Amino acid sequence: MEEYVNKLRIEYTLYSPPGVDPWVEVRFRDDRGDEIAHINIRWHRNELRAFSASVREKAERLASILNALGASVEAKEYDEGWRVEFTTDSITAIRRKEWLEAVRALVEELYRRNIINDVQKNRLLTDIYVGPNKIEIAGIKFNIEESKTDNYKWLAIGYWPKTTKSFNTAINTLKSAGFEEGIHFTAKRPEGGKRGYIRLKVPAGLWRLEELRRQGVEWADKALQRLEEIAKAKGFSDLLENYLKPAREAETINLKDITVEDVKKGIRAIIRSVRVEWENNRPRVVVEYEINGEVNTFSFIWGVITGGRIRASVKLNDERALVIAALTGDEIVKEKRGNVVLTTNHLLALVKYEGIGWKLLWWYASVIGA
Repeated sequence: MEEYVNKLRIEYTLYSPPGVDPWVEVRFRDDRGDEIAHINIRWHRNELRAFSASVREKAERLASILNALGASVEAKEYDEGWRVEFTTDSITAIRRKEWLEAVRALVEELYRRNIINDVQKNRLLTDIYVGPNKIEIAGIKFNIEESKTDNYKWLAIGYWPKTTKSFNTAINTLKSAGFEEGIHFTAKRPEGGKRGYIRLKVPAGLWRLEELRRQGVEWADKALQRLEEIAKAKGFSDLLENYLKPAREAETINLKDITVEDVKKGIRAIIRSVRVEWENNRPRVVVEYEINGEVNTFSFIWGVITGGRIRASVKLNDERALVIAALTGDEIVKEKRGNVVLTTNHLLALVKYEGIGWKLLWWYASVIGA
């Protein structure tokens, strides 16, 4: 079908008679010029709506053509016959140049006739330019939505399966890609005629995507590229970058034999290694450093305290304070002694180092419900 559809010619006519809201008729023609199917696009209840009514054979043919072009539609039977109808997201999912030109012509005419305002026009033209807010993760099409209040912005990424079969398939696919339920996503089965859902946990699910991209997984790379494209067009690049930053920095620094020095105190240390050991599902960070040919080791274990915050306690002397300050980038730590509390910022600073970054991010996501 896709090969057949790619050969179809797409034409359109814009209609804008006085006293009637404008619409555009899109026609699909074969290589002989014969019309195979057509559909009208209008402005209806503050959104674009494509609609065609006909007999079953023609409706199913039209639905097949539209789906091959990238929409997600179906022919449905009603009392008066068969229909194909869909709205803005599926309309802009079709990326053929001629189709988008038809939709753009309608939007411009709606604006010229003062049926839509500047904000609506710009939103629709952006939708036409960038396409629907969807990314494909392991073959599953997730919707993207930015939400905000006066004081807070967040990103929602979800998929709403209609059937138990599609739900199970999606869950199994995600799990086979290393996404863990409860850590990277939450889910509810369809039941009682209601759709289920699979919601990517943000930022933890995005961190897993970045990890897969780093491993060379092509679909993960494409998913993030598409998400970045949407974010840039829709104006939430800063929000996305803030979510992705810890994963983008994860394991980007080779820690081997880094030298740190405190000239005033006459201390020069070589950090030999940092590793993670597990104790009752809690990560203990073990630091090995050398001073004057003598190798020393200290460690600290991360845990969760009241309110869902994380912390670790480490006992510092002059040498350890110098090393921790270098590892975390926290110069204030350099002046502290005795038992010192490390918090989330310190953990996220540690994820930069090879061999421990993804482990620490996984644990952090698992305990805070990121």
